[in-house]
Amino acid sequence: MIYGLGLDLAKVARIGRALERHGARFLERCFTPYERALCLSRPDRASALALRFAAKEAFSKAAGLGMNGLGRRGLGWTDIEVKHDPRGKPELSLHGRAKAWAEDNGIAHSFVSLTDEGDYAAAVVVLEKS
Repeated sequence: MIYGLGLDLAKVARIGRALERHGARFLERCFTPYERALCLSRPDRASALALRFAAKEAFSKAAGLGMNGLGRRGLGWTDIEVKHDPRGKPELSLHGRAKAWAEDNGIAHSFVSLTDEGDYAAAVVVLEKS
């Protein structure tokens, strides 16, 4: 049974400006070490980061929760991690509050789709209950 569906669109230039302005502080607040290593190795860093940022927002919308980089209320940005299976398919790995929330709400599976085109990066997340 579908629990929730979330969609988010991120402007690549906005993420690029945050990276330029805040550097490591922005990266450490919003992305896991795995995500940082992966994105910073890509030719278009801002686009790679924007895809993951959109996925985190889409997850929070599918869950019906808010995002909070400090983790006091809602989810922390690094509670949601975008990884890739051996074939390159994106998947979500949940940590901390996101993982606890998913377990408490019987979320059996999550599905994520990422796409980018020019100035925009988008993500769709579907959460499925057991």
